[in-house]
Amino acid sequence: MTKTILNLIIAILFTGQAFAKCASSAIWTYPENGVIKQNSWIIIHGYASSQEIIKSLNKDYPIYLEGDGHKVKLVVKNTYKGLFRLTQAILVPSEKLITGKTYILKIDNLKEDQKSNLSKWNSKLRKEEPIQWKVENGIDSEKPRFINQPEFVDTNVEVYGCGPEISADFTIKTQDESQVLVKAELVDLKTGESNTFFLTIDENEIVSVGHGMCSGAFSFRDSRKYKVRFSLMDICGNQNSESSKWLTFDSPY
Repeated sequence: MTKTILNLIIAILFTGQAFAKCASSAIWTYPENGVIKQNSWIIIHGYASSQEIIKSLNKDYPIYLEGDGHKVKLVVKNTYKGLFRLTQAILVPSEKLITGKTYILKIDNLKEDQKSNLSKWNSKLRKEEPIQWKVENGIDSEKPRFINQPEFVDTNVEVYGCGPEISADFTIKTQDESQVLVKAELVDLKTGESNTFFLTIDENEIVSVGHGMCSGAFSFRDSRKYKVRFSLMDICGNQNSESSKWLTFDSPY
């Protein structure tokens, strides 16, 4: 896989989906490997017009997990609005999930043209299937930790037909029992404007702060300086209160 394609996948966040051209709506979730623990949380993203659904979860759009008749409400812990057509919600099950059950993600009151967003492509079976997870036994209570301080790598700008992919990349090495999320806090040093979003770490231990061709958590202005710091939370909600040092860098533009 080329670096360009990999960066695009990272920048649209957690989906594994790269659009040839930008769609008008989409919903995707994390974790994406289909397996969760009994106390796992769920991260959900709304792209473009689907952002309005994420903002109204459990108001206009009840959200829950359902498996073999067991219905578990998902409580919205926090919502984060990205700077480029992306909104994220952190969801916590209202009760412990049952080992061995497979739970399907459901959102009530969706319009017919929105319901297809609650499915994903299974590349192995070559078909669409519901967004779902099988629960493995165990409770994770271990807090994630940094193995070393994050370091700035480089900035990246790639121009595509529908717009640029842009990011500042950082190496982050962590240790935890579950999948680790990185809470990124980005500050524009000229305006003091701050924005926060949870990102993932790729297989090369890189976190990309920016956006892809169609959407993303962060955007940049030309000829500005920024600073960013990171803290850790795993998918079971275990948080490390220790933040990294602030890292300053120039806008990728």
